[in-house]
Amino acid sequence: MSYYTTNKIETAEAMKTLREIFPDAQADENNFVLFSTSGVHGSYCTIETCETENDVETVTFLIIKPRIVQTSYGNCRPETTEDFSFLKKLRKTSRQVIRNL
Repeated sequence: MSYYTTNKIETAEAMKTLREIFPDAQADENNFVLFSTSGVHGSYCTIETCETENDVETVTFLIIKPRIVQTSYGNCRPETTEDFSFLKKLRKTSRQVIRNL
């Protein structure tokens, strides 16, 4: 396990990695995600925009692990209804965690 790091997650591996870290799309105080963070690494496009517009293929994310001071960022490419549902649930549980910090 790496401590005090920032990691890039390649788009081809992003959905798989998100599912490995959050198998039930359940964020907690040790691991949560921000979506549509833009910056130099992506866009402000939302999950819903990606789901409904053909020209938007990826959603930018930032995984935050405060206890080990680690962040990971990338762009995920949701393709199925299950992928979109997973991301929406993960966003919802991450928001709940952030509100309670």
